[in-house]
Amino acid sequence: MSEAIEAAWPICIGPLQAKKGAMTHEDHITEHLVTALRRTKKVPGRITYQYVLLVEDVSGNVSLSSSIDFVLTVGDDEDVYLAYECKRLNVPYAARVRTLCVPYVKDGLMRFVTGQYSKGLPMAAMIGYVMNGDNGRARSGLRKVMKARTATLGLTAEQDSPSLPGMPTRFSSTHTCRPGHSMKVEHHLLPWP
Repeated sequence: MSEAIEAAWPICIGPLQAKKGAMTHEDHITEHLVTALRRTKKVPGRITYQYVLLVEDVSGNVSLSSSIDFVLTVGDDEDVYLAYECKRLNVPYAARVRTLCVPYVKDGLMRFVTGQYSKGLPMAAMIGYVMNGDNGRARSGLRKVMKARTATLGLTAEQDSPSLPGMPTRFSSTHTCRPGHSMKVEHHLLPWP
């Protein structure tokens, strides 16, 4: 799936280049990425955008708990999926670049650790849209934020994969999640050219 994402990334951002300032919010980019992934025909299953998670209380009432940016399902079991949560990183503003590493961890990665997303599943994925193209700075910022929250994240390991400058960056993290199972999270940092 990593190769499919990397192949789809240039297709995804092509139409967005002219709209970079106005239309580059996380959801809009993700819509383009999902469409590009579907077009590549390299995905080994079905992609569902904004995958809805329903919960049932003790009385049998069902409600919307939340939705995952997109999921990959293979086969017919919809309770078994690979979830993808997407966040922007290194977003340029008028006066400075905001790293947004804390929201990536707090509002993204933690949803897997707490079991809000992918509860009981062994694997998940995070995608970081690196809006200024500086993957090195984004990875460094994430390393620092994750290290500061090691206990909260149940972080037991991190492993970087080799990558060339200007190319997507991959790394993985392993977490002891609630209620006590282990999960590996694959991270993909996609540089905006």
